Amino acid sequence: MPTPHWSEKRFATAAVLAALPCGYGFGAVAAFLLDGGYGIAQAWPVTVPLSLIAAVAVALLPVLRAETRFLISGVGAIAAIDLHLMVHLLADY
Repeated sequence: MPTPHWSEKRFATAAVLAALPCGYGFGAVAAFLLDGGYGIAQAWPVTVPLSLIAAVAVALLPVLRAETRFLISGVGAIAAIDLHLMVHLLADY
């Protein structure tokens, strides 16, 4: 039976892995909204790394339990990618 220490490390690793699409998605949406459309070449190098750093920082925040950080990162990843798709679909209209 695994010890709680191993469980904590597994959830922390999963939280960091789930934070990557979360940060990327929110950074891409921020770049899209800041540049006002498909020409996101100027804001992309700033918003995506900043949002990736912020998402990984939340995933590694020791104040919250590892399970909570994983849940936040997982839901954030789903929300970010969904928002990214909705922004691109709405931009076509």
